[in-house]
Amino acid sequence: MKILFPFVGDSVGGSHLSTIELYKTLKENGYDVLVLLHDTNGPLSTTLKNFGVEYLELKSDSLAGESPNIVMILFRMIWNIVPLVSFLRKNNIDIVHGNDLRINLTWSVATIFSRAKFIWHQRTILSTSRLWGCIPFLSNHFIGISKAVLNTAPENLRWSKKSLVYNAFNTEVKYSSSHARQIIMERFQISNETIMGYVGRLVSYKNVDFLINCLSDLIKTHKRSIYLLVIGTGSDEYVNYLRGLVRELDLEANVSFVGFINNPLELISGIDMLVASSSVDAFGRTIVEAMLQSTPVLAAGKGGHLEIVEDGYNGLIFEANTRDSFIEKVILLLDNDSLRNSVIKAALTSSQERYSRQQHFLSVEKIYRSLSKL
Repeated sequence: MKILFPFVGDSVGGSHLSTIELYKTLKENGYDVLVLLHDTNGPLSTTLKNFGVEYLELKSDSLAGESPNIVMILFRMIWNIVPLVSFLRKNNIDIVHGNDLRINLTWSVATIFSRAKFIWHQRTILSTSRLWGCIPFLSNHFIGISKAVLNTAPENLRWSKKSLVYNAFNTEVKYSSSHARQIIMERFQISNETIMGYVGRLVSYKNVDFLINCLSDLIKTHKRSIYLLVIGTGSDEYVNYLRGLVRELDLEANVSFVGFINNPLELISGIDMLVASSSVDAFGRTIVEAMLQSTPVLAAGKGGHLEIVEDGYNGLIFEANTRDSFIEKVILLLDNDSLRNSVIKAALTSSQERYSRQQHFLSVEKIYRSLSKL
């Protein structure tokens, strides 16, 4: 069985990291796997090289989904059929495993004209648009990374054609928290403050501005000594807005914008808590990463977060976008050592059991085998 993972290549996110873990496990189990990039000048090519993953290049500057215009989407779907079908046939591909919208829209149509099967791996919550009703006709199987995602799948998609498969993580990587903390303190000139971290894209729905406003209250009203590391990138407009908010609240001595980091795990292992403030996350990859590094998690009670974090057991949940709830949970986590220790222990155990590479592989392999019989 020959599997193809096509990617655009112009970004790096949780879908890519999860696929890298799946790629490694598939190779270890004797599968023939190819990774393809349409853009080898983007950050994904560097990430793949760092992980020792080889890839092929198939240039295309007109992928479907780059414009929301329906006519352009259809035109680009058709435009790419011939070169993609040619690639599939030449390389004897059995299954194309798509992991983002542009790839799913572009490759699914081409795959129909080859002997290969297509998997639509959905990693974000779908909108209420009726146009998603085309998914059953474009794919042979639909994977959702959480119940929150699976529940937004189109109603005309049969249960036999969709599956819940949680993301894969390397559960064996563990950094020294004390060493990591020393690195953080030296790099950012932090003394004895509590270090809070946010890791992810800087976009409005992630509610980083809410986090900064809460930080101001914690420092000025509740007299807490806290430092915030904001790890990730976003549009210049939004990042400048966040920087302006930090200046406006006089928090420049308490916040650092770290930017994009290829592997943030070491920094995560050295902070006192990771905050997942988004109100619409389909899953919450950084939550699991923090759990595996024995860093306690405080997450907004929305979306996929609720499938990972059980309040008071393996993390804490606050009411999304509610300042009093957030501040109450931060103080509880900082002041209750017994709770903190029990949360860390439970989080490590539950994340190792649920999100291992092997568990992810077994779930996906079952789907591959079912498609090979069609």
